[in-house]
Amino acid sequence: MRYAYSRTSAVLAASAVGATALLAGAVPAANAAPSPKVQNPGLEQVAGGLPKCWEKYSTGSSTGTFASVAGGNKSAKAATVEVTAYRSGAKALLQAPNCAIKVNPGKKYDLQLAYKTTSEKTALTVFRQKKNGAWVKWHTFPQLPSAKGFRLSVGRTPAVPAGTKAIRFGQAIQSTGTLTTDNYQISLAKGTAKCAGSECTKGHWVVQDFGGAGVKSVHTVLLYNGKVLMIAGSGNNINEFKNPKTKLYDPKTNKLTDIPTPYDMFCAGHVQLPDGRVLVMGGTDEYSDYNVTPDTGWIGSRKSYLFNPKTNRYEAVNLMADGHWYPSATLLANGDVYSVGGYADERQNDADQGNLISLVAERYSWSKKRWLKEDEVEQPYIDWATYPALHLNTTKADLFYSGSYVFGPAQYPDGTLRGPGFLDPDTGAWGPLAGNGGLRMPRARDQSAAVLLPPAQNQRYMVIGGKDFANADSAIRLTDVIDLRKAKPRYAAGPDLPHGTIYYGDGTDAPGRKQTGAQGKTYVSAVILPDGKVLETGGSELTRSNHVHETSILDPVPSVSKMKWKSVAADPVSRSYHASALLLPDGRVLAVGSNPWDNSFDTRISIYSPPYLYKGGDAPKITSYQKGLTTGAKTTVSSSSPITKAALIRPMAVTHSSDPNQRSVDLPVKALGGGKYRLTIDKRKTIVPPGWYMLFVQTKSGKPSEARWVHIK
Repeated sequence: MRYAYSRTSAVLAASAVGATALLAGAVPAANAAPSPKVQNPGLEQVAGGLPKCWEKYSTGSSTGTFASVAGGNKSAKAATVEVTAYRSGAKALLQAPNCAIKVNPGKKYDLQLAYKTTSEKTALTVFRQKKNGAWVKWHTFPQLPSAKGFRLSVGRTPAVPAGTKAIRFGQAIQSTGTLTTDNYQISLAKGTAKCAGSECTKGHWVVQDFGGAGVKSVHTVLLYNGKVLMIAGSGNNINEFKNPKTKLYDPKTNKLTDIPTPYDMFCAGHVQLPDGRVLVMGGTDEYSDYNVTPDTGWIGSRKSYLFNPKTNRYEAVNLMADGHWYPSATLLANGDVYSVGGYADERQNDADQGNLISLVAERYSWSKKRWLKEDEVEQPYIDWATYPALHLNTTKADLFYSGSYVFGPAQYPDGTLRGPGFLDPDTGAWGPLAGNGGLRMPRARDQSAAVLLPPAQNQRYMVIGGKDFANADSAIRLTDVIDLRKAKPRYAAGPDLPHGTIYYGDGTDAPGRKQTGAQGKTYVSAVILPDGKVLETGGSELTRSNHVHETSILDPVPSVSKMKWKSVAADPVSRSYHASALLLPDGRVLAVGSNPWDNSFDTRISIYSPPYLYKGGDAPKITSYQKGLTTGAKTTVSSSSPITKAALIRPMAVTHSSDPNQRSVDLPVKALGGGKYRLTIDKRKTIVPPGWYMLFVQTKSGKPSEARWVHIK
């Protein structure tokens, strides 16, 4: 038998109104008792088609049935919930109000039941009875995998709130499918909570399918309100050029909202400004015509807009000096934005043929709230190609080009590759690293992932995977790491990506069309996690085909030679070209998008719960903190559990495997007693550029809190 453990809170989409109506009229429980008990725990006693002391729980809009069935977990009977048509909400078997479980306020309880299910969306869910007799949903644990045979779902509750009379719990299903449960248990928590399932080491993915209402998310941005901005623009479909799309996704409610989109932001650049608004620059002004020889080439847009999370609307800013299709976007230490590369607002040789790279460097002034004119910016006039990964460097107030790019590398005027180096945005001066800085296979870093390894103070960058699209070679498994603190920084060979499972063809992932081996990855995504590790996911071996289903996690230990990737649960959905992944405030990871060779677009959203969400023990909860801070400040936070680490993580704004602004900043922790801790913000704005950050704290066991939003000025 396999066992599962589910721990921290996740969101179960359910109608509060429906739940209140269902649970209303409950018989108040008697005074709490020290020895809690589940009545009819094996579901053997049946009356009216359901186990005695149990009742149906249902919210939202779905069709299904509840029934007592034969064939329990080492017993004669169990109970099933079958959902035949699902739209929203959840269904579960719960203890009837008059059989609710008496508990003591301030105590924690270990819950357990056996389950098997065809659904990937079930979770242990707990309700509590308030002092006035009303029932409310109290705690939902992370979702668990499907299981053909019985396995355990267990979890330790938080401390029971004051005024609680009793609790009820069960496994809830939130999709079509069948869920069978049996053998419910509860006990007063003692010792260390168990964690014995595959989720404890590999985590678990859940896929949300919105059908025709989904979004082609080419650009994915986490906003400071916890919602996710998903920009498709025309989504690689010329028929949508005059009808560009943007949607706003709420991970808490699993709802999508349409956002009016002023122009085609397809393949634009984007970055979050110090006030949390999203600056979108460039995009598609005209599609290339591939039906002529040579093709006409793309034209980049000069347009730029700000998305305002307070109004959910785009706000126009002035035009850029040139058009940019696939531009970079890097936030500087003073809040300005520096942007280079991409296709210009004209074609080659004025002959209406071929793509023309813009050599104009653009700078958005935070103080002046506008794009500067071309002659107001020191122009290096460098051919940066498209989406060059330019990162804010800490040792100097300049930009580090890591050597990661899209659609071909940056070039010198003679056409030779421009490898990693440093650019001064104030003077336009360029300083290359000798020998490409030791980066292996620099021409095979197209749509690799470049990430500032945590903590940001260490100034180590890793370039992951990539492909040379100029030839027929497969993607590579190589990773390389550079430490910019060294006098003469040079890349060192990092650990190869793990072997992955390839799905061949057009992305249908048909059974039997897969092979496991030593495949590389392009279109790979990299996400910094709150426990200081890095997750990589998605990608393909060939050009928009041969999709590699592999997710792994890296612990960026000080010695590069000792770094290792650990394979975890793989995203069930192929994530190829135009895919993105980012960290959510509750510690989960969202993956979206995929545009394979047949030019279809996957609109499903995958959400990954990493292993730390299933760890035993309570997740710390930040109970008090200061929302507005400055670099160099010392601030005090309160935590519900002892903590040993804290970090600020910048919310991601990612496209085409790239977010050069992603970072995790370590905050030294000093215990003050009484659950209070002093955190110190790094004084360097090159380490902590202004803007909104997620504040995470972490227990000694490595279990992170849910984030609190902090604004750094």
